[in-house]
Amino acid sequence: MIPTRRMLCLLASLLWTAGGLAVLTSAADPQALAEGDPAAGLPVRRVLVIDQEVVTRPSFVQFMEGFRAGMAEAKAIRSELFIETLDITRLGLRVDEIDESVGWLLQKYAGTTFDVICATSGVALEFAIASRPRLSPAATILAFTRPGEQSLQLENVPRITFASVGSPIGSTLDLAARLFPQTRRLAFVGQAEPHPRMTAQMVSEAQVYAALHGYEFISLVDLPLAGVRQRLRDLPPDSVVFYQGYWKDELGRLHVPAEILETLCSDSVAPVFGWVDSYVGRGIVGGVCGESQVFGRMCGEFVLGCHDGQVPTSIEATGRTMLDARALHRFGVPQNLVPAGSRIQFQEPRLLDRYWPQILGGVTLVALQTGFIVALVRQMRGRRRAERIVREQRDQIAHAGRVSTLGQLAASLAHELGQPLGAILNNIEAAEIILRDDDSENAPELRAIVADIAADDRRAGAVLDRIRAMVRKQRFTVGPVDVPRLIRDVLSLVGPGLASDGIAVSVACDPGVPLVAGDAILLQQALLNLLGNSAEAIRAREAASSAGPQASARTRGGRGEGQIAIRAAWDGVDGVSLTVVDNGGGIGETPLNRFLEPFHTTKEQGLGMGLSIVQSIVEQHEGRLRLENIANHGLSVSLCLPAWDQRKTA
Repeated sequence: MIPTRRMLCLLASLLWTAGGLAVLTSAADPQALAEGDPAAGLPVRRVLVIDQEVVTRPSFVQFMEGFRAGMAEAKAIRSELFIETLDITRLGLRVDEIDESVGWLLQKYAGTTFDVICATSGVALEFAIASRPRLSPAATILAFTRPGEQSLQLENVPRITFASVGSPIGSTLDLAARLFPQTRRLAFVGQAEPHPRMTAQMVSEAQVYAALHGYEFISLVDLPLAGVRQRLRDLPPDSVVFYQGYWKDELGRLHVPAEILETLCSDSVAPVFGWVDSYVGRGIVGGVCGESQVFGRMCGEFVLGCHDGQVPTSIEATGRTMLDARALHRFGVPQNLVPAGSRIQFQEPRLLDRYWPQILGGVTLVALQTGFIVALVRQMRGRRRAERIVREQRDQIAHAGRVSTLGQLAASLAHELGQPLGAILNNIEAAEIILRDDDSENAPELRAIVADIAADDRRAGAVLDRIRAMVRKQRFTVGPVDVPRLIRDVLSLVGPGLASDGIAVSVACDPGVPLVAGDAILLQQALLNLLGNSAEAIRAREAASSAGPQASARTRGGRGEGQIAIRAAWDGVDGVSLTVVDNGGGIGETPLNRFLEPFHTTKEQGLGMGLSIVQSIVEQHEGRLRLENIANHGLSVSLCLPAWDQRKTA
C-alpha cells in the first residue's frame, strides 16, 4: 500500500504536469487543435514573456489576451507561450538583486530554446538582456517599453526590437484642460517603484506642462495611502488629477493600481485622468489611453515576424481618447466639450427616448400637484414668518422703549445731581479759602482732603455732563477729536463697572497719533457700544465656563480673566485705527456680516443694534469698520477714521 504522503506527492506531480501541458498548448492554433494531430508536424515557435509584476493585474491580462490572439494568426507554425514574472514588488526585491534571486528560472528552462523573449518593462528587459546568453543566446528580444524607458542605452545589444507606447501626459492633460477649462492646478498621483524611469519621465512632463499653462503643480508621489486620500479630499475645485499608479502602501500591503483607483476616485473632489484603458470604469473621467488588448495583439503579430534571425522594425502604439459617461455626468461636463471620435463607455440608455409620452404625462401631473403643495407650504411659511417678525418687532420696540425711558431717567438724574454737586463744590472752595491762611498743625492735611473732595466733585460733574451730552439730541458736527482723550472720557464712564466685573482694560496709543475728524459724542457712543459688547461676551463666556467641574480653576486662571485691549494707531494711509479686542471667545461659525445687520443678536436681552449703530456712525464719518474673529480668543473690531489734517486738506 502506497503511503499517504507519497500518494499526495504523486497526485500533485500529475496535476502540475497537466497544468504545464495546458499552458504549453494554450497558444496553439485552435482550429488545428480541433482537427486533432495535424499541428504536431509544424515548426515550433517558442516565446517567453517576462513581466516584473504580478501577472493577474487587469492590464496584463488584457495584454496577454490580445497577444495570444495575435500569435494565433499564424497558420504555418505552432506557437508555445511561456509566462514568467519577476514579482519584484511583492517579493521586496531591488533591481540589482533580480539576477541572483531568480536563478531558479534559469535552471527551470535549462535546455529549452526560445525564439523570442518578450520583456514587458524596463526591469524585465534588463533581466532578459543579462539572462539571454544562458537562456537562449540566439533569441530575439522584443522589449515592451513604457514612457521614460526608451532612453536605455541599447545601441550595442544585438537582435533586439521595441514595441513602445508613447507618453500620454501631453494629450491626456490637453483633454483635461478641454473638459475643465477652469483648471488652475495639476495634481500627480504615483509611485517611483516599481517603474522609476517611467515615473520620473511622467512627473517631469507634467511639471513642464503645468509651467507652460500657468498651473500650480501638486506632487502626490510616494505619499502614504492615507496621505494621498486626504490630499485628494482637500484639493481646490479648480484642480485636475493625473493618476499614474499605486502599487504598495506604507503598511507594505500590495495593491493593483486599477483596483485601488476606485477608492482614490471616490475620495477625490477633483476629476481624475489616467493613461491605461483598464483604469476607465474605475472612477476616472478618462484619458488618451493605450488599449492593452489591441497593443497585445500588435505584439503577438509582431512576434510572428521574428524568425530565421530576422529582427523586424520597432513599432509604436498610439492611444485613444476614452471617457467614462458616469464620471462626465458626476462633474457636469457639457457634451459640446467632448472631443469628436472619443470612445465613451458606460452610457446608460435614456428612458426618455423610450417612454417619453408616459414620462411627460407623469411629470405634468406631478408638477401640478407639486405646484399646489409648494404654494400652500409657502403661504403657511410666509404667514408664520410674518407672525414671528411681528412678535420680535413688538419685543424689540418694548425693549427700545425701556432703553429710551432709562436714557431719559439718566438725563433727569444727571440734571438733579448737578445742583447738589455744584453746591458741594462751592462749599469746598469756601473751605479752601478759609484753610489757606490757617497755620494750625492739621491745616495741611485738611487742605489735602478738601482738594481731593473738590477733584472728585469736578470729576462727578464731568461724568454727568458727558451723560447729558450723550443723551441730548444734537446735530452731527465735525471737529478735531483727540483719540487718547476720547478713550479716557469713555473709560471714566464704564471703567468702574468693568473693574467691578473683574475685566481688565489695557490701552495702547502709538506715539504721534493725530487728531481725527469727527463728532466727539458720536465717537464716544461708538466706543461705548464696542466696550459694552466686549464686556457682555466676556461675562457670557465666564458664565458658560462656570458650569463645568473645573470652573473655579478656569476663572482664576489666565483664560478665565476678562481682558479688553484698546489700541490707537496711525498708518498714514487709512487714517487712525481705533481697535477693541476682547477675549470673550469670538462668535463661532456665524458669518461676520450678519452681526452688522440691525436687530441681529445672540443675547437673550439684546436689541441687536450695537454694531449696526457703530457701523452707521463710522460711515457717517467717512471711515470703515473692520471685524475679525480670532479663533479661540475673541473678536477684534477696528474703527478706521480719517485724520483731521486729511479732512482739512480734502
